[in-house]
Amino acid sequence: MLSPDQTRQSAVFDHLRHSILTGTLKAGGRLPPSRALARELGVARQTVVLAYERLAAEGYVRGRTGSGTYVATDLPDQAPLPVQPPRSAAIALSMRGARLAEVPAAATVRPPSLGLLLAGGLPDPDLFPAQAWARCAARVLKLLTGELAGYPPPQGLHVLREQIAARLAATRGLVADPGCIVITAGTQQALRTAADLLVDPGDPVWVEDPGYIAGRGALLAAGAQPVPVPSDAEGMDVAAGAEAAPHARLALVAPSHATPLGGALPIGRRLALLDWARRAGACVLEDDCDSEFRWEGRPLPPLATLDTAGQVIYCGTFSKTLAPALRIGFAIVPPPLVAAFVRARTLTDRGTDAFTQATLAEFMRQGLLASHVRRMRTEYARRREALLAAMRRHVTRAEPLAAPGGLHMVLRLPDGADEAAVVRAGAARDLALAPLRAYYVGAPRMAGLVVGFAATPTAMAGDVAKRLETVLAHTVDRAVA
Repeated sequence: MLSPDQTRQSAVFDHLRHSILTGTLKAGGRLPPSRALARELGVARQTVVLAYERLAAEGYVRGRTGSGTYVATDLPDQAPLPVQPPRSAAIALSMRGARLAEVPAAATVRPPSLGLLLAGGLPDPDLFPAQAWARCAARVLKLLTGELAGYPPPQGLHVLREQIAARLAATRGLVADPGCIVITAGTQQALRTAADLLVDPGDPVWVEDPGYIAGRGALLAAGAQPVPVPSDAEGMDVAAGAEAAPHARLALVAPSHATPLGGALPIGRRLALLDWARRAGACVLEDDCDSEFRWEGRPLPPLATLDTAGQVIYCGTFSKTLAPALRIGFAIVPPPLVAAFVRARTLTDRGTDAFTQATLAEFMRQGLLASHVRRMRTEYARRREALLAAMRRHVTRAEPLAAPGGLHMVLRLPDGADEAAVVRAGAARDLALAPLRAYYVGAPRMAGLVVGFAATPTAMAGDVAKRLETVLAHTVDRAVA
């Protein structure tokens, strides 16, 4: 077994040998003095000296007395040539693979260089509670157990499921058994797992139109046939869905805040949806991803609180309240489906990172999530009002439709406006716009943009609105002229 010193020596040797073979250290060039390199690498000088001696013994360097160590001009071997990938794929996609490759996952592909100004549905990463999170992570590390070091439980850590159940009871009025909660890698994985278990290829499923793009993609990836159900100011039109596909297997719906228009299902439609699901033997996938952020009226209780027949799978996430990068969501699954759901979850990826789960559980246990959400609710409300006020002052070519909840809104454009051209022009001015057309399954009923406000600081609202008006002046006027 190698000692730490031997391991470091091998690492230094490998690093220098690679630099020599790839030409980073040129033939005939002088290597840094051993003392200087040791300081730079943070190792003992003797470690570097021994690495130099091994390089010399194998013919990669030459020592010159009183002058230093130099790269040999005649190396014992050459660097391997980089492998050039073929220009065309030699392996053809299956029919299912070809369909998967075409499934949309987002409204637009945003280049990494583009910031988050007006990015829809995303929290501000600069407001992530990094210090508090780090303290919780440090505490978890001190108490590291075998459960955290091995494969995570496929259903998720029990301590996190307990914290989620307690929070849902306190904030959403939803009583959930931790034994029916399954931790997932965000809402989308919960939807895909449910579809894999409940839908056969070609089965019809209801989706809101316009609606959640990634959720629709998860159902498509499972082989489902989405049936567009009109969504209006009161959310999904249940009567229209029952007429279009009375025997659908699933209905994907956001009862508290439909994406992107923001409609919320009134009690009549909620009861009608549950009654249809019971009669059809269907499942309702309830997406409740951003219910913490309600700007008008009282928070609406989840559809699952009305479910007495076990027809609803409730899906939540921490992507909006904390950060999408955590990749932690959850599903509350009817008891008869829990075992199958957990088994399917196991086959997908062996579970969500246990250390992150444990850190989140500690963060919640200390009450830090509740206080963070309160701060974000206040801050995002300010940003929403600032952006709306700035748009009313500066934007004349689009009408903001302020949803009562969530982290985004829709800007209605004049009929005939070229949404794609607006999105491209916005990107050139660092605005992350999304076309409303992408959220529709059928023909769009209006032209518009989906814009967010959470990652747009109040101090920048005026400038952002002016930039948007400039974009619209160069695109909308030309398209409708």
